This record gives sequence, structure tokens and C-alpha cells, in this order.
Amino acid sequence: MFIVDKVTGKAVFDTPIERARQKAEDVLLAKGYSKDEIIVDYVFEVDLPEGVAMAIADLLVRIDDRNAIVIMCAPPTALVPYERLALACARVLGATYAVALNLDEATVMRAKNGVVIGDLDSIPERDKLELESYDLAEKLEKEKRILVAYLNILHCVGCRIEEKD
Repeated sequence: MFIVDKVTGKAVFDTPIERARQKAEDVLLAKGYSKDEIIVDYVFEVDLPEGVAMAIADLLVRIDDRNAIVIMCAPPTALVPYERLALACARVLGATYAVALNLDEATVMRAKNGVVIGDLDSIPERDKLELESYDLAEKLEKEKRILVAYLNILHCVGCRIEEKD
């Protein structure tokens, strides 16, 4: 019924999505990322013209205060829509890589251009990670809307747009 999260050490419900997250955590830890660099359930605000929406990344790898890898975990057989969700989330957060995975498969993409570079094995080792900078200024509002829409439909975060103060 419960398993222990490898990064936080906390008990979590044993679900297919959680098992996918643990798989990703295993890979990150094996590739040299520290537990301090891996943020579980990273919650953040997304500013929209209509107000502010809350969003969540299942895993965020942050290196030297820069967002490096966003990982979104999908239920079985639902990987493709999570690829676009991961890409939008990575772009909003300015991360270099976007990853979508379930228990059976994974897609690793470069956030800058959306190019698929492979499966979980494609995540670079910690000591070989090169962070990329990119400017999506004209596309950022679109990516924010995609992120909020996908989270509300697929991820059940209960995204609600709150009025700005």
C-alpha cells in the first residue's frame, strides 16, 4: 500500500505513477545527482493575464540555482500527452531537459527545441550536464497556458486561477 520515496524518505502511496517517479529517482541518483538537487512535487505559480495558477512538477532537478531537468510522471499507456506537459513545464521553468515517463517507457527532450534525445538513459550524468539558456519570450504565454490546461486535465492538481492582488 505504501512505498518509501528515495529522495524524501517519506511514505507515499504505491501507485503506477509513484513507481514511475521512483524509477526516475533511481536513475537520477545513479547518474550522480544528489538528493539535495532533486525536488519532489515542486509547486510554483504561473502568472497569466487573468490571474495566477498553481502548477506542479513531479520532479525538478536544480543545479546551482538553475532549473535543469523537469520530470512528469504518467499513468500506464498515457505517455504522449505527458510529453507535451513536460515540455511546457520545462519551458516555463527554463529547464534544459523535459522528461515524461511511465513504468514502461520514457521520453527525454531538449526543452529549447522539443527534440527527442532518447529514453531515461539519455539523461546526462551529473558531471557531464551542460545547462542551456534559451529565450522563448514570444512563446512563453502560450507555454504557460498549455501547462495550466494540461495540469488541470491530466494531473488533477486542481489548478485554479486566482485574481492578482
